[in-house]
Amino acid sequence: MLRNLLLAFSFAKRDLKDRYVGMSFGELWYVISPLIMIFIYTVIFSNFMKMKLNIAQSQYAYSIYLVPGLLAWSSFSTLLNRVAMVFLEKAELLKKINVPAYSFMISVLIVEFLLFCISMLLGVGFLIIIDYPISWDFLYLLPVMLLQSLFAFFLGVILALFVPFFKDLKEIIPVFLQLWFWITPIVYVKEMIYDRFPYAVDYNIAYTFISFYQNLFLHSEAKGWDGILVLGIVTLILAFLSAYLYKKMVPVIKDII
Repeated sequence: MLRNLLLAFSFAKRDLKDRYVGMSFGELWYVISPLIMIFIYTVIFSNFMKMKLNIAQSQYAYSIYLVPGLLAWSSFSTLLNRVAMVFLEKAELLKKINVPAYSFMISVLIVEFLLFCISMLLGVGFLIIIDYPISWDFLYLLPVMLLQSLFAFFLGVILALFVPFFKDLKEIIPVFLQLWFWITPIVYVKEMIYDRFPYAVDYNIAYTFISFYQNLFLHSEAKGWDGILVLGIVTLILAFLSAYLYKKMVPVIKDII
């Protein structure tokens, strides 16, 4: 078990090195990409969307609202999708070397969580630069980010176990994530849809962590702990379910990939 975990860290290290190999800026792209995202929404949309949404008394109101949710969703969707595709993407390696598939899955979790931390750190740096108030409640950011990542990871593992049997899932999952993104109040406030589609907010597990980040960045308050508790329970259930399914299905999967 320890050997496989060390392998996961080794795969994660290689992934981080190889992702931008040969590019002029190399690993700097890990910082440049979220900075470009923050810059675009700050410069282009801030003034216009502040008037539309009326969510905070700041010229950067929309950016402050949008950035944490957008960064969180980007990490969530990327992690889920990458884990779900492990058996397809690593099929040749799994056939050639005796390495458990979960080592590759854990390596994806490590890489994406690290990138999530970097992007959120830049988001907090943005608040500091514009002199926006930050409280001690920001200490809750890291554990919620970890919980979100584990939720995406275990959901991704369950999907990964079915992808080899239903190849169409390779196309369905990204489409589903796009739909999930647009029904989640990330680029708009929940009041814009709540009266007509309350279930898109009340029963949307992704909005649980998105709203936590939005409140934290906008108001420097850690709100929504009931939702975070539900997220924790759901994540625990997914953890046991994914472990059970993995044990039952992996021997069959290795014969068909």
